[in-house]
Amino acid sequence: MNRSGFLLDLFFVKTYNISVNDDVKVLVLRTRRGDNKPSPDTDLFGRTLEQWVCCAMRGMDTESVDYTEGDELLPVVVSHLSDARPITVVLYSDTPLITYAAVSEAVARFKRENMNVMRLPRGWVIRTDYAKTTDKIYTDRIITPGDDDFVTVFSYNQLAYASDILRSRIVYFFMERGVEIVDPNSTFIGANAVIEPGVKIEPFCAIKGRSIIRSGAHIGEHCVIDSSVVESGADIKSSTLTGAIVYGGASVGPYAHLRTGAEIGAGARVGNHVEIKNSRVGAGSKICHLAYVGDAEIGEGCNIGAGAVFANYDGRKKRRITLGKKVFVGSNATLVAPLEIGDGAFIAAGSVITENVPAGGLAIGRGRQAIKENWGNNAFTRSEEEKPTF
Repeated sequence: MNRSGFLLDLFFVKTYNISVNDDVKVLVLRTRRGDNKPSPDTDLFGRTLEQWVCCAMRGMDTESVDYTEGDELLPVVVSHLSDARPITVVLYSDTPLITYAAVSEAVARFKRENMNVMRLPRGWVIRTDYAKTTDKIYTDRIITPGDDDFVTVFSYNQLAYASDILRSRIVYFFMERGVEIVDPNSTFIGANAVIEPGVKIEPFCAIKGRSIIRSGAHIGEHCVIDSSVVESGADIKSSTLTGAIVYGGASVGPYAHLRTGAEIGAGARVGNHVEIKNSRVGAGSKICHLAYVGDAEIGEGCNIGAGAVFANYDGRKKRRITLGKKVFVGSNATLVAPLEIGDGAFIAAGSVITENVPAGGLAIGRGRQAIKENWGNNAFTRSEEEKPTF
């Protein structure tokens, strides 16, 4: 397979000016086969089947047309012919592996041999004026430009087969550009992702949506990164990111969940089993384990202890919590929004904080410890015979 040609097929740009095929119009038939079958809108690595075909035809006059498998083809084609394009190429939305190179090669041969009709493994090349005058499109001359170019997706089995080929194309494209992918067979990268040379991706990762991974970032094993930005020097371990931004030198995971609107500042650390949503975490701050942070502004150099909860929802509205710089939040503290905590404040472990805390202040919001001596006859220590039954 010519991967240099695939490079342009993968990253489609509408402004290409390719004069060699200015005389070609491409009709993409949006092919439907009924229920429980892949449709033109079936997703494949962030694009629909139809979009993969249309994007591959970069720069050519391309039009999508609804079509039901089994219907007569010629009336559909004739109704969409263009007098300005002497050659019409008919493709199908169920061939997502089609490449510009394959179609261009077919058109060149079509011109060279002065044909009226050329049959592709899945599709046609037709002289426009001939299509207007013939009663039936037919030819026994079939060309096969490439092994995988015309793989057809009739069923979900074939969708999986095409998916595996396309996944491999995408992964090897990035590897040739300088991205280190430790295990290509277990790595999934969407069509809209941008990954710069110098990134390292460990096994069992999926990078989806319009994600951007900057050079020098490290994506550890078992990560799902969806429509997120990971800046240079950031380290992501076994975590899920959706609509998040992780700045340079920050560390996330393992087993963290960054939801939409999460921004992790440079050099910050988000540890295991931490969930962050719609919040900014300042540079150098640490949220190391077992915490929930929602709708918050956390300043630089803060420490959020284990089990801390930012209670942002009152049952009707989401409210915000703001922390200044170098705030210390003790383990198992609950901060109840709306709330403002000043620079350098200290929240005692186990506290429930409902009122603003001034800069440098200590807030303690917990019940006083009480000790009952000689508490031997309690439910834990008494014998089985003495325990009550219910």
